Amino acid sequence: MTLHVLLCSHNGAPFIAQQIASIRAQSRAVDVIHVFDHASEDGTREVLAQLAQDASEAPLELHWVDNAPGPALSFFNAMAQLAPKVGAGDCIFLADQDDVWLPGKVAAMLDAAAGLPQPWALFHDVQVVDEALAPLQPTFYTGNPYAVPRDLDARRLLLVNPVIGHTLALSGDMLACVARLPEPSAYVMHDWAVALVAQRMQRLACVPQCLSLYRQHGANLLGASRQRSLGEQLRRGMQLAERVLVQSMAWARAQQGGALPGASPAAQVPGWLSMPWAGRSRVRVALHLAWHALVSGPTRRRRAMGLFLVLQALRPSAQGTQR
Repeated sequence: MTLHVLLCSHNGAPFIAQQIASIRAQSRAVDVIHVFDHASEDGTREVLAQLAQDASEAPLELHWVDNAPGPALSFFNAMAQLAPKVGAGDCIFLADQDDVWLPGKVAAMLDAAAGLPQPWALFHDVQVVDEALAPLQPTFYTGNPYAVPRDLDARRLLLVNPVIGHTLALSGDMLACVARLPEPSAYVMHDWAVALVAQRMQRLACVPQCLSLYRQHGANLLGASRQRSLGEQLRRGMQLAERVLVQSMAWARAQQGGALPGASPAAQVPGWLSMPWAGRSRVRVALHLAWHALVSGPTRRRRAMGLFLVLQALRPSAQGTQR
């Protein structure tokens, strides 16, 4: 088994050296760190080039990408490039540019993966910290808004993603499954797509240990909850509902088009996803999602998502979709 790390960066100079140092300091060494830098202009590439010169540490394989399409597409594109190069039995760890791995992370994840049927995907808990690594939360899964295994239910997973991208480890054959997913631009985040694919196969599991420090800072696109004004919460709620709706319709099309391995009966995938209209009708999909949110949302925020989805159902149709 070859141990790969897949890291995507964009203007990560303040933190990326510390992140790579934590990966190289693992009690169980990784074999190679693949870094895809997306159009950094803050000195990130110079930092990476300097780190790559250290032959005594895990090697850095550097890829310079000319554009910065955002974290989700950056990882989708990188996974598509890496998938043909790894073996089915290899292990691929995803990494962000600004977090810190605790020294036993790789060993703990490999222990958890030992004996699992392939393909598989694992994720773990984290300590939430501020920019200077001072503690904010001892765990990410407080129950409000995220909890596992609760949020790994197939219906809830359409509405909320409890998986933090930098905590994911995938078998090589799971990486190949995710890399084949059509319409990657429709997905809110790459880690959400991984969770959907792996849960459908019943090959997604959580390691309950806190194995990394999840850094919160001003440049984070998504992350732990922050205090926001009511107006901003409403605006973001509508935006997220729109993206969840688009993602769910793309997910339905992927299942109907045969792009995915067969679903496990234990996954309890909602039957409406296989209906012909599920990939086309905004109104019907939005109302099904809203019903899931209203009847199974364990928090007020999740139930509020149901109301935002109802509002999305009332909006004019986008081109190429049906009412």
